[in-house]
Amino acid sequence: MCGRYGIARLTWKEVVDALGLTGLDVPAFDLEPRYNIAPTQLAPVVLSDRHEVRCAMARFGLVPEWFHKPLEELKFATFNAKSEEVMDKASYRGPLKSQRCLIPAVFFYEWQGKGRPWMIKEQDGRLFFMAGLWTAWRGTSRGEAVDFYSFTILTTAANEVMADIYKRMPVILQPEDYETWLMADVPDALKIAGQYPSQLLEALRVGPDVGNVRNEGPQLTEALAGSLL
Repeated sequence: MCGRYGIARLTWKEVVDALGLTGLDVPAFDLEPRYNIAPTQLAPVVLSDRHEVRCAMARFGLVPEWFHKPLEELKFATFNAKSEEVMDKASYRGPLKSQRCLIPAVFFYEWQGKGRPWMIKEQDGRLFFMAGLWTAWRGTSRGEAVDFYSFTILTTAANEVMADIYKRMPVILQPEDYETWLMADVPDALKIAGQYPSQLLEALRVGPDVGNVRNEGPQLTEALAGSLL
């Protein structure tokens, strides 16, 4: 499960430079610092339809294109999708064919047992990309017309760093696999949706304030004393 993550003070230029894809434009608008991105909130993503790749803001929590009721009636959780089940799920089978995305992050959070949050990040603190699926959805929300992109983060079985915290983790991609995920046929794309090397990650205990989606700011990422796994 990955229901919270952060981009810190990441910029669109850093995202575009890290991807190294030719022809990808840097958006003209700035990203706001974010330390506690939660489902239903907007977040930066890199979208592909297997013809064009572009940067956009999207709703965290995929809204299936076949869902035609008001948004507030969407009762099932779609912020994560198990990579080994996406071919079998109606919400994800269509987007898997040609609507894949990369979700930039600097860290993500996971809860161990009852209320013990951990922050998981690259050991060198660098930007990484999680694999996802996206949709473009038009409909109504509380009587108003809405039109937005939405996305889900793919998950896989936990690696050694994550295993003591939770049984699942996001699919984090290696740089050499970015283009494959965005552009390849489904079988080749799913082959790379596996575990990320444990030696590249570290987990740090953080305080309980991250549990409230209204809390924001770099103080949420401050590690508790003696927290390193």
